[in-house]
Amino acid sequence: MSKEIEIHYTFTKESVLQASKLYYDYDMKNSSKRYIGWFFVALVQFGIVGALKHDSFGLLYISTFLVAYWYYGRWYLRARMIQRYYDSKGIQSAQVKFVANDEGLYSDAKTILWDDVLKVIELQNGILIQTQEEALFFDNEAFNSSKQRSLFVKLAKEKGKI
Repeated sequence: MSKEIEIHYTFTKESVLQASKLYYDYDMKNSSKRYIGWFFVALVQFGIVGALKHDSFGLLYISTFLVAYWYYGRWYLRARMIQRYYDSKGIQSAQVKFVANDEGLYSDAKTILWDDVLKVIELQNGILIQTQEEALFFDNEAFNSSKQRSLFVKLAKEKGKI
């Protein structure tokens, strides 16, 4: 593929939070980490039985706390850390332009080679790119056309990243 694909988006704290949330949700649904949550739910069930039969509420309290943390608290803490980081650095919004070709993705400030991309996740509202250091989210409007988006997906498939 010799044609270059241009990707334009506005980098903001909100776009970083959106990318992080999309990756977090994808990871929780498609990785083995989801079984940890199921284990905590099973502990709640044992805690309920222990509370009803033996008036022992310790396991119920601990397992309920773990379920609440696992399904709600982890994202809340991650979002707070991201917000604090960007607030402390004083990072403002910026227009970013990437060009994708056979070698990788290039911008003025960053180069991401296809070898550095761990996975490309095609979502309904955009494309999520996971590298070792970060996750990038390009919503559908970041591409000049739906044909450009399709070409990018085709390129990622050729590189074995989807």
